[in-house]
Amino acid sequence: MVRAQIVKYIKEKGLRIDLSMIALPGMGAMVADVVIFAGIPKVLSYAIPEGLSPEKGCRVVAPVRKSSKVGVVIGIREDTSSDKELKTLSGVLDPIPCIAGELIELIEWCSRYYHANIGSCMALAFPPSLRKARAAILAEDPLIVCTHAGKRRIGLAQEAILHAIPEAGLKMSEIQALFPGCAKSVRVLIQRGYLEGRTVQSEHRSSCLTPIKYTPDQGKAIAEISTAIHAGNFHTFVLHGITGSGKTEVYLASAEEALKLGKSVLYLVPEIALTPQTIDMIQGRIAREMAVFHSGLSAVERSREFMRVAHGGVRFVLGTRSAVFSPLTRIGLVIVDEEHDGSYKQEDGVTYNARDLGILRARNNRATVILGSATPSMETYVRPKSDHASLITMPSRVGPAALPKIEIVDMRGIKGSLSENLLKEMGETLSRGEQVLLFINRRGFSAAMVCPGCGKALHCSRCDRSLTYHKSRRLGLCHWCGFTMKLPEICPSCGCLDMKPIGMGTERVFQAVEEAFPEARVLRMDSDEMTSSGKLSSALDAIRAGSVDIIVGTQMIAKGHDFPHLELVGVVNAEQLLYMPDFRAGERTFQQIVQVAGRAGRRRSDTKVLIQTLIPEHPLIGCIARYDYQAMIEAEKGIRKASGFPPFMHLTRCVVSSSTEKCAREGALSLVSAVTQAAVEVLGPAPAPISLLRDRYRWHVILRSRNRSALHRAIEAIEQVPLPSRADLKIDVDPYSMM
Repeated sequence: MVRAQIVKYIKEKGLRIDLSMIALPGMGAMVADVVIFAGIPKVLSYAIPEGLSPEKGCRVVAPVRKSSKVGVVIGIREDTSSDKELKTLSGVLDPIPCIAGELIELIEWCSRYYHANIGSCMALAFPPSLRKARAAILAEDPLIVCTHAGKRRIGLAQEAILHAIPEAGLKMSEIQALFPGCAKSVRVLIQRGYLEGRTVQSEHRSSCLTPIKYTPDQGKAIAEISTAIHAGNFHTFVLHGITGSGKTEVYLASAEEALKLGKSVLYLVPEIALTPQTIDMIQGRIAREMAVFHSGLSAVERSREFMRVAHGGVRFVLGTRSAVFSPLTRIGLVIVDEEHDGSYKQEDGVTYNARDLGILRARNNRATVILGSATPSMETYVRPKSDHASLITMPSRVGPAALPKIEIVDMRGIKGSLSENLLKEMGETLSRGEQVLLFINRRGFSAAMVCPGCGKALHCSRCDRSLTYHKSRRLGLCHWCGFTMKLPEICPSCGCLDMKPIGMGTERVFQAVEEAFPEARVLRMDSDEMTSSGKLSSALDAIRAGSVDIIVGTQMIAKGHDFPHLELVGVVNAEQLLYMPDFRAGERTFQQIVQVAGRAGRRRSDTKVLIQTLIPEHPLIGCIARYDYQAMIEAEKGIRKASGFPPFMHLTRCVVSSSTEKCAREGALSLVSAVTQAAVEVLGPAPAPISLLRDRYRWHVILRSRNRSALHRAIEAIEQVPLPSRADLKIDVDPYSMM
C-alpha cells in the first residue's frame, strides 16, 4: 500500500525517479543484489539495514561466510520473499556510484557470453586498490566547468549549482562550500553532459593552433564519421587506411566532434608501446583532459585515473585492453586502433576481446565506432555490410610519402642472419645518416640448443617446449612459464661436448649487426630489454631524435610508430609465423610484415624494405611484396570456408588441464558426450599443441557451429560435466590462439 501511494505521488508530480535505484522509506525491507570481487560465481542478495542507502554502482562491504568481502551493488529491489532470512550489508564505501548502469550491463553480458565468473568480470572494471574495503578518494580538486551541452531534465538543486558556476569554472571544493552535500548532484550534472571536470592545470591548455590540412581521403572520412556522431545512432566504420595514410588525424578530428557534443570518447590501442606517442599527439591536438588506462601504471596511478573518470568528469580515455571497462558515461565515440591486433584478446582469466566489447559499449550508448587498421582482421573486413556498418578506405599516404619498395631476398643456402643484399643496403643507408630497422619476431639468441650427437634439444622441465638460448644471460629460458636453466657443459642425454644454437632471435641479430657495423649506435627493443614504460619511452624518444642508427626489435615496434628518420626495414625469418598450428597463421604473417614495412617511408618516397625468407615463391610472400591485401583476404577466405573456421563458423575452445596426462585426457573425453546439439560439431579431444604447460598436461576440445545460440547451449552443457578433482576446465569463446 505504501509503495503504491509513493508511485502515485511521483506520477502526479511528474517526477522522474527510478525506484530500483534507491531504497525508499516505508516501502518495507529492501534488498541489494551484490557482485563480490572474490571468486564467487553468482550474485548474492543482502538486506539493507536502516541508516544505509547504497545505490546501483556503489561498492559495499558484505559478510561472506565468516569474513567480510567487498562487492558492487548491481540492483536494489523490494524483498518479496519472507521464507528466507538474508544477511545484512555491513557498510557502504561510496556515497555516489563508481560505475553506471550501462557498464554493469556490459559486465553481466561479458560474464554470460564468455561463460566467466561474474565476480572476475566485475573486477576488470576496478583497479586493485578499489577492490578492498577503503574509501575511494579523488586525489585532485578538479576544476568544474559548464559545457553548455546538456539536454536531459535536471532538478531545481542541480539548476542552482549550474547557475552558480561562472564561465571560468569553480573548483570542486568551492562548489561544496557553496552547496554542502552536493557531490551527488554534481556527479549527475557531469553524467548528463552539463558539467565536466578538469585538473586545475588544464584551464590553460588549448588545442593545436595551426589548422590541419587534411588530405581528400581524410576529409571524406572525417565528414562521414562526424555525420554519424551527430546523428546519435549506433554505427560502425571499418577504416582501412594504408600505413602513413593519416588514420590518427581522422580519429582525433572525430573525437573532437564527439567532445563538442558533450559526449565521451574511448580510444583503445593494442599495446603500451603505442600510448606515449598517442598521448603526445592527443595533448597537442585536443584541449581536453585525458585519463590513461594500462597495466604499466602503479596501483596509485590506476586508482587516480579511475576516479578522474568516475567522479572527476574526464571524458576522454586512452588505454589498452582493460580501458574498455573504464567508467565513462555518455559515450559518443569508440576508437579501436590497429583493430586486428591479437593484444585485444585476453588469454588468461576472463578471455574477453576488448575490440568486441568496445563495439558493444558503443551499441549500448548509441555511439559511433571506428575500427582502424592498415590490415583489418578478416572477421572485421568481411563483416556483413548493413545500415549500421560502413567501409572507408584511405589508399594514399599523406604528403610526398609513398609505400616503400619491397624486395624479396632468397635465403636458401645462405648462412648467417643477414644477407649480403641487406648488409649492403644497411651500409648505404647509414652513410646517408638515416636509420635502419631490423625486425625478427623472436627474442633471445637462438630458438633452441641442440646436441649434434643425439639430435636432442634442451627442453623445459615444466612445458612441452624447447628452451630459448639467451646468450647475454648464459641461460636457457622458457618463454611460456619462465623456467630457466644454466646451460650444461655436456649434453645431458649423450654426453656430447658441443651443443649448438639453432635458429635466431633478437640477440643473435643484434650481435651480427655489431660485428658488421662496429661504429653504429644499435638499440635492441624486445621485452627482455624494455622492462618498464620509462625505458620504452626513452628508447622511442631516442629513435625519433635520431640518436639511434639501427634498431633491432620484435613486434613491439612493428606497428603504430612514426619514426621520421627511418629509411630501410629488414625482415629476418619472414616465414617464422606461417607454419604455426593455427588457422590464422597466414593472415597474421601478412599483417605483421606489412605493418613493420609501413614504418619506413613516412616522410619520403625512396625508401626500401628487404624481406629475407626461405620460401620466396610462396603465394603469401608474393601478396606481401605487392601490398596486396585483397589477394590475401580472398585466398584466406577460400581456405576458411572450406575448412570451417571464422568468420564463417563460430568457435569455442575447451581446454582440460591436470597434473597427470590420464586425468586431462579422460576429462576431455567426458566433455564430448555432453554435446548433443546437432548444429554443433565437435573436434577432438586431442592433446593441445603445447601439451605440457607449467607442469600441467593439456587436452582440448573444439566446438564449432554456424548457430551461435546452439554453441552457447553446448558450452552450458559442458559446464555441467563433473570433472576429476585434479582437473581444471578453461573455456575460450572466440579463441584467438589455438596453442
